[in-house]
Amino acid sequence: MAKHAAAVLVLFSLVSVWPVTLAGDSAALWSSVLPNVILPDALRQSISPVEDSPIATRFANAVSRGALFPEVSASFCDAACLVCDNNVQVSSYGIENVEEAPRSLSIKTINDFQFDFFLEENLVAGGEMQLSENLHDPIPNRPFLPHVVAQSLPPLAAANLPKLRQTFNIADMTTMATMMGTAAYLCENPALPGEAKDCPISLAAMGQFVLSQLGSEVESLYTTGAPNKAPTEKSPVKIEAVTKRSLAEGEHIIICHTIMFPSALYYCHHVTGTKVVEASLRAQDNSIINAVGICHLDTSLWASEHPAFTALRIHRGAEACHWITQNDVVWVSTSTQ
Repeated sequence: MAKHAAAVLVLFSLVSVWPVTLAGDSAALWSSVLPNVILPDALRQSISPVEDSPIATRFANAVSRGALFPEVSASFCDAACLVCDNNVQVSSYGIENVEEAPRSLSIKTINDFQFDFFLEENLVAGGEMQLSENLHDPIPNRPFLPHVVAQSLPPLAAANLPKLRQTFNIADMTTMATMMGTAAYLCENPALPGEAKDCPISLAAMGQFVLSQLGSEVESLYTTGAPNKAPTEKSPVKIEAVTKRSLAEGEHIIICHTIMFPSALYYCHHVTGTKVVEASLRAQDNSIINAVGICHLDTSLWASEHPAFTALRIHRGAEACHWITQNDVVWVSTSTQ
């Protein structure tokens, strides 16, 4: 017990003297991979507060040696501003009884997380549409892991979940354990035919995937102006203005969806046959949501029970569109514009 307490004391003493505003390795690695690409705010704010610090190095060493104690994991989670909460609730997962559902049985692909479906033909200035949460992301904000810690972890797969739960001090058969299981299920499954996918657990890993798929001439698109909390009263938003981007651009884009994990984690997939749309949406409180949406021109590979088909009253294969929430990111090639 004294050994555990000493380890915690070392971690906290390092936190107390180390600045928490360092960009460190992640930003440097991003610049080395995509030097001319400006980070979107959501990703810039996700750089770990203990990046490039002794606490990150010591924790990574503990992970590599298998010398983790609950007190050490808990103190690292606190210092790194992670969400290591056994009972965290996220509305988009629909988990009610973790004993009966080791993962949310309705989640089979990343598309099952999408909501607020619409038809492109209905996206016209002056119209209205109903949004479930005004594009608020129900997944809580949390930083990426420091690069050195991310490198010390095993791949995100079902076989590695016991060690990953130990790393973040997460008990088995809890809602967070279920969400980590869902993340592993999504990330270790093969990509859909014609797609490439990756689940970056660090900023550098996302940059490397974007570079490998789209090259270095890229820009990010993302939704802004969404509320910090979901509105308590649901009311339609008014469509103020619409921009429909080119079909050529939509032939190759990367969509990065945030998924629940103690640290920031994204499911990024390189898709084809899409169109990017943007719209200014005026909410009931008169605020403006600058929304980014994706129209999938061919949904024939989607599961027949996908909720978009029922919501839009369309057949499998027909075009379907959805908005992305405030923390998701779309990467497009600027060479096609």
